[in-house]
Amino acid sequence: MWRAAWTKATFLGFCWISYFIFVGLAGIAYYLVHPRLASIHAWIDHAALGFTAGFALLIGAGLFLISATALTGIDLLYPHRKRSVTVKALFPIAATLSQLAGVNRNKLRTSFVKVNNALTKAQRGRIRGDRILILLPHCLQIDVCNRKITTTVDNCVQCGRCPVGDLAKLGKKYGLKIEVVNGGTLARSKVVSFRPDGIVAVACERDLTLGIQDVYPVPVYGVINDRPNGPCFNTCVDMDLVEDAVKFFRQDHPAAQPAS
Repeated sequence: MWRAAWTKATFLGFCWISYFIFVGLAGIAYYLVHPRLASIHAWIDHAALGFTAGFALLIGAGLFLISATALTGIDLLYPHRKRSVTVKALFPIAATLSQLAGVNRNKLRTSFVKVNNALTKAQRGRIRGDRILILLPHCLQIDVCNRKITTTVDNCVQCGRCPVGDLAKLGKKYGLKIEVVNGGTLARSKVVSFRPDGIVAVACERDLTLGIQDVYPVPVYGVINDRPNGPCFNTCVDMDLVEDAVKFFRQDHPAAQPAS
């Protein structure tokens, strides 16, 4: 439990540092333009101050709700847009700060995925419908296989030489749509065309981080793949973690016929 909380704290901590830097820079900017604005008209100066303070409070409130929800498991994320605004505003700064602090970028991304998964779990009551999509990276397929599984996973012959066959069986067991993609563009197009109520995504830290932000507000449960042979080549994944993610979305929906 404590280990999981510490993992989440990496991303949340850098976000809070980023927030205070953001507030400081905003305050300095207002201080520098304040005399000029006041000389034009007092109302303009007051409006600028109000806008700066309001935006800072919006980001701060969003970050507080994200942190509290991720660490307690209690759904405090209201309204939805605060999460999107907060992450998009602070994540680039947090990534830069982590690099300056010597923190591996993938460690920050892993922490982001863990925080996202915690938020997704906390918002279980908001997930409506059972159109669940499993997105898999093409690198799970063994390199010597010539089956075209990006067209349809049904082309997999389930020979057991890579995880794709077991994942296809898992999809059929729980009645889920499975798509194998070879890049972010194809992944986004699959999401747009299927319009899922939830997504189980298997990918590396970088692709998960980008993908989670791209498809928001669709809830995503991310599973980081294993790369014993290096990036994007004959990767694998812990099947127990994938099934746990599937069970999370399916806890109110027993196994059904595969989605179309």
